This record gives sequence, C-alpha cells and structure tokens, in this order.
Amino acid sequence: MDVEFVSYATVRDAIGTKSVTRDLPEGTTAEDALRDLAVEYEGLDSLLFTSDGEIRPHVNVLVNDENIRDRDGQATTLSAGDTVGLSPGVAGGGRVGVIDA
Repeated sequence: MDVEFVSYATVRDAIGTKSVTRDLPEGTTAEDALRDLAVEYEGLDSLLFTSDGEIRPHVNVLVNDENIRDRDGQATTLSAGDTVGLSPGVAGGGRVGVIDA
C-alpha cells in the first residue's frame, strides 16, 4: 500500500525533500513506518524518537491531518493512500517591535 510522507522544517532537512512515498505492508503502524524512514535517512531517528523509543513530544505526526495522539498514538494503523505529515513543534516567538512602556 502506498503512503505519502510530507515533512517540514528539520525533518525535511534530514529527509532532503518535502515528500516521499513508500510502499508499506498492510497493517503497518505509524511507529513502524517512522522507524523504517529513520533507518533510511541519517539523523532522522534522533529527531523523531526519544532514547526510550517514544515519538518526541514536540514532533507532530498527522495522518490525513489528524494527530496520531488523538488516535492510537504510535500504534495508529496506516491505510493505503494515507498522507503522514511530520513536523517538529514550533516554539518561541515574541512580540517583535513592541516596546512595553
């Protein structure tokens, strides 16, 4: 089954492109698919997973625009035609050009 992975920011940098499609076996979980990608692309494992093997809390993994944390987490089963979005959370920011009086 074909599944498309769309990546952003540092994840895209590690993969080297915005989108890749992989032919995965039926029943593949989000975790299985991400681990396979991490083997293929150097540096991706440490971006996606903690030392305990969990998806990092600041990494958003969306299957068809729905966060896997709202589904079955890493055990979320992928289906043919799914799109998996991978993006690190964005932090920081402030009010630019505003001076408090």
